[in-house]
Amino acid sequence: MTTETRTFCRICQGMCGLVATIEDGRVVKVRGDKDNPLTRGFACSKGLASPEFHYGPKRLLRHQRRRSDGTHEPICFDDAIDLVADRLRPIVARHGPRAVAAYVGTQATCNVIYRPLAIDFLRVLGSPSLFTSMTIDQSAKWVTIGRMGSWLAGRQPLKGADVWLLSGVNPMVSMSGWSGNLPAYDPVKQIKEARRAGLKLIVIDPVRTQTAENADLFLQPLPGHDAAIFAALLNIILREGWHDAPFCAAHVAGLDDLARAVAAFDPALVEARAGIRSGQLLHAATMFARDGRRGCAGGGTGPNMADHSNLAEHLIETLNVVCGRVLRAGEPAPRRPVLNPDRPVRAEVRPARREWETGHRGLTGYGTMFGQMMTATLADEILSDAPGAIRALFCVGANPANALPDQRHAVAALGALDLLVTSDVVWSETARLADVVFAVKQPFERPDHTQFLETLGLELPFAQYTPALVEPPADADVVDDWLVYYALAQRLGVTLDLAGPLDMQVTPTSDALLDRLAGGSTVPLSVVKEHPSGAVFDRPAPLVQPARDGRRDRLTIAPPDVIDEVHRCRADIAAPRTVGGRPATHLLVARRERETMNSFGRDLAGTRKRFPRNPAWIGPADAGSLGVAGGDLVRVIAEHDAIIAEVRIDAAVRPGVVSMSHGWGNLPDATDPLVDGASTSRLVARDRAVQAINAMPRLSAIPIRLERAD
Repeated sequence: MTTETRTFCRICQGMCGLVATIEDGRVVKVRGDKDNPLTRGFACSKGLASPEFHYGPKRLLRHQRRRSDGTHEPICFDDAIDLVADRLRPIVARHGPRAVAAYVGTQATCNVIYRPLAIDFLRVLGSPSLFTSMTIDQSAKWVTIGRMGSWLAGRQPLKGADVWLLSGVNPMVSMSGWSGNLPAYDPVKQIKEARRAGLKLIVIDPVRTQTAENADLFLQPLPGHDAAIFAALLNIILREGWHDAPFCAAHVAGLDDLARAVAAFDPALVEARAGIRSGQLLHAATMFARDGRRGCAGGGTGPNMADHSNLAEHLIETLNVVCGRVLRAGEPAPRRPVLNPDRPVRAEVRPARREWETGHRGLTGYGTMFGQMMTATLADEILSDAPGAIRALFCVGANPANALPDQRHAVAALGALDLLVTSDVVWSETARLADVVFAVKQPFERPDHTQFLETLGLELPFAQYTPALVEPPADADVVDDWLVYYALAQRLGVTLDLAGPLDMQVTPTSDALLDRLAGGSTVPLSVVKEHPSGAVFDRPAPLVQPARDGRRDRLTIAPPDVIDEVHRCRADIAAPRTVGGRPATHLLVARRERETMNSFGRDLAGTRKRFPRNPAWIGPADAGSLGVAGGDLVRVIAEHDAIIAEVRIDAAVRPGVVSMSHGWGNLPDATDPLVDGASTSRLVARDRAVQAINAMPRLSAIPIRLERAD
């Protein structure tokens, strides 16, 4: 029998609506759901390949334990839970709760039960050792909130904007808009519709990306100059008086200090150093601040992973602040929750908290942000000889053996653990190292709802519930991912909390937990379930309320450490980029491909057909100078390590730049570059060009030398 069922994708924050065709209990095909009012029929290649990662040959179908010789063998779920609990108890007894850590990755992000329950498991153990992909991805955004504060009413939305500036972000491929301060869903249609409505789009990127192809103004600098570029833009705007002076007078602290600091960034000098055409910075500042009245700037992995990343993100947000691109009292608030409680939105400042100065501090000396430790320090927190070093690590929707900087060092650290546990759907690099691997259900085998999407700035009162569409394959022994932590908590005699304490005697169903999470929803979950494709509910937009009496906090755009970073950035603007004492020939930047999300999707047949491996993309002029053609092999040499990669030629890549996707390769000594691709994390040094607050290493704009690999 053949049926069709509405659902939504849970690979990334886009959560695109899908229609699944089911034959004899198996999903055989999916397509975009045109009745879904949020994504309107769009679905990317990853979502469309869902049947393959449910039923493909590389799916992990049974729990595994590691033998003494390093190989794995099947183990039943209850025995695996007992094994982990028995090994965990002495670790806590001997080293304390902080010796137990969790690393939560992107594949847990869109799972509203799994992620919070796994994190709560750490809480009930009493461990502060929580690491997530956020503090190794775009943690400069959190640093900016901690140093500047935030405007509680939020930024101006895309709808009604007349200008938008995107730096180092390619939402038309990543399918996620939040890092560019865009709505999280369906950015392709939203950007095109906004431009048809009159939006002017400015894009800054060293690669002429798919998003840049839609720009009204495109600046193509050498990578690593983001902070200098935004300092120069602010210099122009403040010098010309194009900022929102009344808003700054009422809500901003440090405007004069910032103006003096950025005055050193002469636009002509920055253009020359960054390789931007003369006059483009003035053009961009004019479009954004003089001629534009509504709209924001946003930066992605480009500025957030390169040199001076904390400063770059701070200056991007400062651009929004000094131009007054925030919602004011009396304006409609675009965020209307459905599966979350309704709360008033106020036009006031949440002051800077700088929690890394007062909260938990790791053995490496770094503090925490939003209750999370700095992921770049994870390997060193494991390898430390000090009391309280991490001895057990739980990986939650994550593949740290591929993702962490300095892959060789990271893999050595994972191998030094007393206990490494992961839950996975494939034999990832981390699974191959793990002591216990839990095989878990794929998305179509579990129910879910879109409560999490609302936290990303959903600009419509939309919600959707999906039931489990199919059972796992008949020969599979897999469980709900959250059940791993619930069962461990049972064995250890602790009580988990998910919207209130859980009954630890009677195991709940996933649907029961989804009901708990939506207990304070504005629209009952039962009503949401009546709309299989999801719905935009009839909820009038509330108005932004005035600040509460006595609230006079200000956005601190020029604290002393930011001003110090501005001065260091100015001194560094002409610094040579070298590798082993010799001038770098190129700068390596991260590249997004629609077929993959980090290490997820690289083994899909469609991905391998288009990209059998992750090539080193270079421009035709650089290919000619190097004497290579598409398909040739090159050696990519960084200060820290070197990899072999296949060349592909792309005229969109500016001279002096190499663009490569991350998330490929295998374990360091088991990689065949012609089969596995190459892990760019091997080129990232954890102890050079590191940011002060968040230990963020340089993951992009990495100085390299490119040589033929004859």
